[in-house]
Amino acid sequence: MILKTLQSVNSVIMDSVNHTIDKQAAKNFKNQILSLNVSITQLEQLLNLIQAFSEKNFATGVVSREIRDSLQTAVDSCGQKTYDHSLDVNTVTALKNAIELCRNSLANAWREEANERCSSVIESLASLKGLLGNKREVEELLTSLTSAKINMPTSSKALDTFSADVERGRRIVDGLDFTSNPEIKPFIDKVRRQRATVGDLTPPVLEWLNKNHLTDKIMLRFQTYGTSG
Repeated sequence: MILKTLQSVNSVIMDSVNHTIDKQAAKNFKNQILSLNVSITQLEQLLNLIQAFSEKNFATGVVSREIRDSLQTAVDSCGQKTYDHSLDVNTVTALKNAIELCRNSLANAWREEANERCSSVIESLASLKGLLGNKREVEELLTSLTSAKINMPTSSKALDTFSADVERGRRIVDGLDFTSNPEIKPFIDKVRRQRATVGDLTPPVLEWLNKNHLTDKIMLRFQTYGTSG
């Protein structure tokens, strides 16, 4: 419904400009038409993104009925005032505000969804990157996921890239059987902080290190303590 209204608005824009007689009014009207065109383009892109979210099962149903009604009302008002040549800055601003409200709602939902999908992958990769063969690939993957987690994608292709990065990260982590035993993650965290000791090399940890050929990639630091006297 919204897109149909937008298409109808676009079809009369030039005709409306040509039929406005008063020069100053025509100038003001034209400026609002140009501003409206920008908003229409932004709204079309936003609606396409919402559709892509739904098709790919990302943050579905996040745009409330209230927001949709606000958009529809703003679009209808712009359409009507374009037809009768009375389009003004307040009407166009109302549409801009409705678009921004919709975008913010979608962005908030995205951050929540992305956090749920990739936070564990980011955490695991950050812990394991010192043990992985292709450190550059892992660093690039971490950068990409961390950025996507904060910044909402702008296209269907960007959503596909995010999904592919999450899956690639999971494969890397699963390749080391990181979650096979609850002792592994605390051990790796201690190694990363240079706090691991010989006492942390429990049988399950040693078995995991041997299985993944990591015994020569982890170094334990010896700390000596001075004596007073």
